[in-house]
Amino acid sequence: MTVPGILRALEEATLYHDALTWAQTDADLGLVDGLDAPTIAGLLDKRASSGHPASLLVIAPTGRRAESLAGALGSYAPNAEILTFPAWETLPHERLSPSPDTVGRRLETLRRITTWAGERPLIIVASVRAALQPIAANLGDTAPLALVLGGRGLELDGAVEQLVERAYSRVDMVSRRGEFAVRGGILDVFPPTSEHPYRVEFFGDEIDQIRAFSVADQRSLPGDVDRVELPATRELLLTADVRDRARSLISGFPAIAGMLEKMAEGIPVEGMESLLPAVSGPLKALAEYFPEGTAVALVDPERSSARAQSLGETNREFLDAAWSAATSGASAPIDLGAGDFLSVARLREIVRERDGVWWRFSPFATDDDDAANIDASIIPSFHGNVDGAIDFVEGKLADGWRLVIAASGAGLVDRARDVLSDRGLAARVVDALVDAPEAGVATLVLGALESGFQVPEAKLAVLTDNEFYGRTIGGDQRVVKKLASRRKNVVDPLQLKNGDFVVHSTHAHREVHRDDAARGLVGRTQRHQDHPRLSGSGVRAVQARLSGRQVVRADGPARSALEVRRR
Repeated sequence: MTVPGILRALEEATLYHDALTWAQTDADLGLVDGLDAPTIAGLLDKRASSGHPASLLVIAPTGRRAESLAGALGSYAPNAEILTFPAWETLPHERLSPSPDTVGRRLETLRRITTWAGERPLIIVASVRAALQPIAANLGDTAPLALVLGGRGLELDGAVEQLVERAYSRVDMVSRRGEFAVRGGILDVFPPTSEHPYRVEFFGDEIDQIRAFSVADQRSLPGDVDRVELPATRELLLTADVRDRARSLISGFPAIAGMLEKMAEGIPVEGMESLLPAVSGPLKALAEYFPEGTAVALVDPERSSARAQSLGETNREFLDAAWSAATSGASAPIDLGAGDFLSVARLREIVRERDGVWWRFSPFATDDDDAANIDASIIPSFHGNVDGAIDFVEGKLADGWRLVIAASGAGLVDRARDVLSDRGLAARVVDALVDAPEAGVATLVLGALESGFQVPEAKLAVLTDNEFYGRTIGGDQRVVKKLASRRKNVVDPLQLKNGDFVVHSTHAHREVHRDDAARGLVGRTQRHQDHPRLSGSGVRAVQARLSGRQVVRADGPARSALEVRRR
């Protein structure tokens, strides 16, 4: 849902209104967390109304903050098109390729920037890592291969050739993004940005049927599919120019001749993106993809600058180490200096050279004459005490404040309405907050706001479910969850002593007897009445072999790396 009415209420505050006058020039703004998104939305609207391009690049310290900020901007600027630009999972010089889904999302965003004609505001949100990494200059020009149901003029062999040009891998059975398989007149292909792969049936030069199918059992899924778009899966496409450059480098760099020879033959190689500065021509910054006059907003500049400095140092340290290792026989990388991360200062120079403006949004107040501070404060923490939150709401409403409660789930909105009604407080649930909220009434809306804030001059308070319910109410569903980290308390099998316990996720735990680890065998499982997994019908005896990996102590997580064979 959307809440542009909050912007209208904020404009009644003098300092916020004055801050919007900086829309045409560089600005340093001091404001509390939660005010970033509405201020960015207000500045972009003011800038667009004066005839400047309604395009904006927002830079956040981390990818997680970029995802949450994109969600908040979608609530404050419902008419804008908001996309994220993810960073590589690898450093620029590493011999590892970014995942196809990351590449697919990046190419979709670059393609949209290139084709944007100003029909609606465009906001791209990126982490500082993604914004500072130089990228190839022509990535927005590569159109995806479109397969349309009933379309004619493209035969299966032609589709296969175009998939190879877009760096798709041909396999016997599709199981991962960026792969395709051919069986007769049927093409199975897994686009890098799709949830499921697709099965396309050709009848000569006509596409007869398109179906999604499951990777697990390869069976078709219900539902009709009319169109499939297949973007590239690599940011380094082996065009004729790239192949010629790779071929010319073979004699000068024998240590990586194998990689260069495959690239010269048009064969994608793992980690070939590390050679971008040498084979793809001049690189460019993400900001250079935007039209001239585009604004750039740097959120939390203190953290972003520290992150940028750390990335640059880490990248150079690893690069120097690679050159040192090359003298002792390791593969020697080509000079990757052109692909190093830009500094924040250099990125700001690029923006100014393109007649853009640079906005900084700091959570700290500043005393500079060319800066502005917005008089606002955070919502006090109630530590999950709903009664304390209700007392806060009641006090604000009694003083004639306008109060908005934005929750990330419909159930949380309904619960807030019921809780406030039980206390006799006026509450209204709205689908979208278009106009400024009414004073003396709590307005409840579904919205993906980052955090709450209060502006005394405008008599406006905004609470999210984090402030109203407390953070124990649940995780944030708007951001991408991280994978589980590597388990701790992991030891080598040869370190186990007689009497130690190991835990198997299926077969429970047993004592380790003398020489078990040394002989590579574990005998029968021992029954323990105090173990809940052995209290039922019992467990069959198992014979296990230590696989050379690691096992987990009994006081660690309930998991081991035993390979088990049932008797």
